[in-house]
Amino acid sequence: MINVKNFLFILFASYFASFLRFYVDNNFIISIFGSFLFGFIIARRLGKSLNLILLTGFCSCFTSFSGFILFLYRFISEEDVLKFILYLNIIFISNLLMMYFGFMISRKII
Repeated sequence: MINVKNFLFILFASYFASFLRFYVDNNFIISIFGSFLFGFIIARRLGKSLNLILLTGFCSCFTSFSGFILFLYRFISEEDVLKFILYLNIIFISNLLMMYFGFMISRKII
């Protein structure tokens, strides 16, 4: 069960992430940075409350799946299947690599 204080921190983290997302209008950069940050936070083995605040509150709102889908949808609407497949693979692979890189960097500085 989540307490009111943690709920408010999650809301604040979500608001802050959404605010940052508004000013950084590049889905790829946001996705890469968010994946790095996600891996970094996971490796830190923080408490449940802090994980909820940072991962659910901040990272989820900052990287937003809908921005990723909109980016790919543009290729589908232009009927450019090759670009769609290429960017889909580039995004998945680069995000996984950045998450792993964030995880490893975090482990090195513990």
